[in-house]
Amino acid sequence: MPVYNTRQDWLDLAIGSILGQTFRDFELIIIDNGSDEATQRQLRAYRDPRIILLRLEKNMEAAIARNEGLKIARGEYVAFMDSDDISLPKRFEKQVEYLESHPDIGLVATRVGDAVHPWKVERWGERSHPRQIECDLLLAGNVLCISSVMVRREILRREGIEFRGDCFPAEDYKMWVELVGKAKMVRMDEVLARYRGRKPNPKREKQEEITARIRTEALTGRFGIKKEEAEELASFLHVPGVAFDEEHLIAAMNRTVEQLEAAGYERKYTESALRWAIRKVYYRTKTWEGQVRLMCMPWGKEMRLGRVWRLWCFVTRGIL
Repeated sequence: MPVYNTRQDWLDLAIGSILGQTFRDFELIIIDNGSDEATQRQLRAYRDPRIILLRLEKNMEAAIARNEGLKIARGEYVAFMDSDDISLPKRFEKQVEYLESHPDIGLVATRVGDAVHPWKVERWGERSHPRQIECDLLLAGNVLCISSVMVRREILRREGIEFRGDCFPAEDYKMWVELVGKAKMVRMDEVLARYRGRKPNPKREKQEEITARIRTEALTGRFGIKKEEAEELASFLHVPGVAFDEEHLIAAMNRTVEQLEAAGYERKYTESALRWAIRKVYYRTKTWEGQVRLMCMPWGKEMRLGRVWRLWCFVTRGIL
C-alpha cells in the first residue's frame, strides 16, 4: 500500500480494512511515499506487528513505491491496495481459498463497489472467464481494479514482472497486460473491495494515452498486428475525440479479431471485448457531431449495439 498525503479518515479506513481481515496470516507493507509530517505521525501510530513501514524520503511515482514493497514481500501471494480504498473483511480469506483450490490460476481479482455508494457496483464482474479477461485487457483497457487483485508472487519473480515507472499513471494496467499468457486471471463474482471511483483524476488524459501505447505494443509485439492498425484502433478506443478514418478503422478491427483468433482467442471473447470498448467511446463522446458520426458507423449490427441504446447515447451524450 503506497501512501502519499492521503486524507486521514480515508487512510484509517483503508488500513483498518486490512487489519480487520478474517484471514490473519499476512504482512501489510506500507510505503510512505514522501508524505508530510502529519501523515507520517498517523502511520507511526499503528502498533500492529503485521505492519512493515517503509519510508521514501521524497515523493516518487506510485510504480516505484509499489516496487519497493514487492522487493521485501515474503508472502506466497501479493495483494495490492490503494490508500483510499477499502477491502471487505473476507477479501483475503476468499482469495487465498480460491488460489489454494485452483493451482492453475495465477491472479484472482474480485468485483468492486463504490466506497461512498456501496450499491454501485462495477459492471465488469460477470466477465470472469480467463480468456475474456485477457481480451478485455488487450482491447478494452484496464478492467481490473488494483485494490481487488491478489497474485502469486512466484509468477512475478519468475517472469521478472514489476510495475513500470515509464507507464505511470497506468502502471497497474501494464502489469496486467504483461501477465497475459503467463498467468491465468479470473475475477470472483463477489464484491470484496470498494474504491473511490469519483475522486478527481487530473492525469486521466495522460493515462488514456499511455493505455493506448501499452495496448499497441502488446498487439504488435505479441500478436503480429500491423503497427499502424494497432495504433489506429488503440487511439480510437482510448483517446477521446481522436480523428479516424472509418474504412481503415473497421479493417483494423476485423484484422485484430482475426489475428487474436489465430492466436487461440475465440471470436466471441474478442468481439465481446470490442463491443465493451466501443460502448465506452459512445459514453465519453459528448458532442453532437461526434455522436452523429458514431451513429452512422456500420458496426452496430456486428457489435450488437442496439439501435435504442445508440439513440439513447445520441440524445444524452450528444446534446449535453
